[in-house]
Amino acid sequence: SRTQNEGHPKWFVLGVGQVIKGLDIAMMNMCPGEKRKVIIPPSLAYGQQGYAQGKIPPNATLIFEIELYAVNKGPRSVEAFNQIDKDSDKKLSVLEISQYLKEEFARDGKKRHPSVHDEILDDIFKKNDHDGDGFISAKEYNVYQHDEL
Repeated sequence: SRTQNEGHPKWFVLGVGQVIKGLDIAMMNMCPGEKRKVIIPPSLAYGQQGYAQGKIPPNATLIFEIELYAVNKGPRSVEAFNQIDKDSDKKLSVLEISQYLKEEFARDGKKRHPSVHDEILDDIFKKNDHDGDGFISAKEYNVYQHDEL
């Protein structure tokens, strides 16, 4: 956001809750240089509570004009998988991903309710542990496709 970031682009990891869910969805499959105008309903933004004491009122529909400047290797890269896989067993445990999330949250410096960590961790396993064994394999992690995400 150039308006909230002193005129500079905002960098974030897509799909891990660093922005509202509507932006995570709207920016999927964007390519560098692409522009989109998106309309995000309250249910995918700040809902009934609004944001920042009246800055965004309850039940607000948000409109964004997005330009994607660059994409860097992120959580779905082979390098990131290997970084998270502390014991090098080629599968990610709840403990390994939990530690990775804690490090990412500390890096971005945002204040979050402690329940957010558990919600994201549960969501990661619900969406990625396809065989239900309690681990996310390299195949389930999808390191072989969409490396730019």
